[in-house]
Amino acid sequence: MLIADQLERLATQNVHQLAGQVANLAFWISEAIQAISVVDDYPTRFRRLRDAQVDWVKEHGSKVSGYCPHCRGACEFGPQTPEPPRRVPTQDLAAARDCVRRAARRYLLRLYREHLLDEDVVRRACGEIGVGVEAEDFHVDC
Repeated sequence: MLIADQLERLATQNVHQLAGQVANLAFWISEAIQAISVVDDYPTRFRRLRDAQVDWVKEHGSKVSGYCPHCRGACEFGPQTPEPPRRVPTQDLAAARDCVRRAARRYLLRLYREHLLDEDVVRRACGEIGVGVEAEDFHVDC
């Protein structure tokens, strides 16, 4: 996910760049929350899409010809009723959600370690994105 990639990049910036990003912290947390929400709402959106597409195909008697890689044209076994759309596997959705959460957590902890955020701010933001933090995460090595 793009937001996870961006948060990972932010977590590796120089301190002066991180200081500038603290001004946008609410934005980045909001983006992470929104990305997680998009992933979590996918099954509902997919069911609506699938049901509407299947109904349309049925009502209109739609037929499509598949692509034939041999003759590079319409398949001779077509046209056929189109297959319903395929859902993104649950494990892929879980991986996307976890990726955003891990990246946001890493970014927040980096801000803490650079003394740009207080522990309570990090804990609150991590709670908002649904990722845990442990006491050990707040030990700063000098």
